[in-house]
Amino acid sequence: MRALVISDTHFGAWTGEDILSEPETLALLEPHLDVDEVILLGDMFDFMFGSLRDAFKASEGLLELLRGKLQGKRFVFLAGNHDHHMVSREAEELLGLALATGKRPNELHGELRRADFFRRLLERQLAGVEVDIRYPTYMVAGVLCTHGHYLDFHARRSGAAPGRLLARALWSIAVGGQEHTPGIEDYEATITLLTSLLYTIAQLPNGTQAQRRAFAVFEGLERAVRVARAPAVAMEHGGDWVESRAAAVTRGRRLERKERERAGYRHARVNEAARRRRTGAPTGGEAASHAVRLVNPSDAAGAGVAAFEQVVTNLGWAAGTDKIVFAHTHQALDGVPGPAGSIRYWNTGSWIYEPDLSSREAYLSYLRNGWPGTAVLIDSDEPQPRLLRLREHLNPLHQMTEDDDHPRRHRIHRIGRGDDQPRARG
Repeated sequence: MRALVISDTHFGAWTGEDILSEPETLALLEPHLDVDEVILLGDMFDFMFGSLRDAFKASEGLLELLRGKLQGKRFVFLAGNHDHHMVSREAEELLGLALATGKRPNELHGELRRADFFRRLLERQLAGVEVDIRYPTYMVAGVLCTHGHYLDFHARRSGAAPGRLLARALWSIAVGGQEHTPGIEDYEATITLLTSLLYTIAQLPNGTQAQRRAFAVFEGLERAVRVARAPAVAMEHGGDWVESRAAAVTRGRRLERKERERAGYRHARVNEAARRRRTGAPTGGEAASHAVRLVNPSDAAGAGVAAFEQVVTNLGWAAGTDKIVFAHTHQALDGVPGPAGSIRYWNTGSWIYEPDLSSREAYLSYLRNGWPGTAVLIDSDEPQPRLLRLREHLNPLHQMTEDDDHPRRHRIHRIGRGDDQPRARG
């Protein structure tokens, strides 16, 4: 039994580049689809920062590829927070059917399947493929798979003061009563407050334009913060100057590497500015973080893993396994042990390009921790899952840090939509 797990394609999002909507990226994924099933582990569609129409349109290339590769096999869909509307909508439809027919909800799942537009859409576009919709978990070959968005509940409470205040407010509104160890209903209630609001705005006739205007305000605040940080940035550049002087004397390699890093960062900022002009987006990955993100792709992975392990502990998800695959943070992980040491975690990463350009170091951290184009392979004949980095050869980090004995090979190529093929090397 072999299953390929991917996630966070974010089709339709204006906050970044949904690279799996492009033929060049689909071609990189295609050789790895010779499996028994493909699991889409959440945030396939971005209904929080994109319209339903745009999201489904952007997904057509992937669904066509899957239809061709998975004939007689299985496609498993789990919702994340950005396509959580599918979960909320199913619950509403089930309640409506119960009220209309007088039947109990557990007697109506057959009727719900026939009325479910999302299932019918997938079954039409994946004709010949078994479609299985699960939530919030799915077990395959002894490995538990889940999107992981419940971790935000704990990440918010352990973060900065504004986040802690928001966490208490969300709990008070969505759950109420005394604080207690959260169950699935509590996690769902606190998440639905934010996801439903952003979904509702995004689906308005001018909803995504309204979001862009709102995030433009945040961009102005970011500029003010950068001005306030100017002395610190000057110190950083001063440190670079000292390093440069020392490197010039020793003719070491660090100077050239730093220069490549600076060039790569400048190039990425130019490309991101061009993307924003093309799409009308005021920011990329930073924009989404203002509203919903508690763990950024450029962050160290430890905080996200610790927050997620709290969820696993609270919900008893490790009762039947010590191997868990999750998503959500956009940070690809390969068998990282949790704080308690008894569970190992894999993270599927993402397929959206959303660089953190707040500083050069943040950009380098993004390339190290959040570079898109990853998947997890689960094989029942192997002892554990395996992380696959399908676009690593396109990561600009390698051009910045490769051996200095070949100076002509250092190239900074354009990153992004339809243009991320490596340049020929001399």
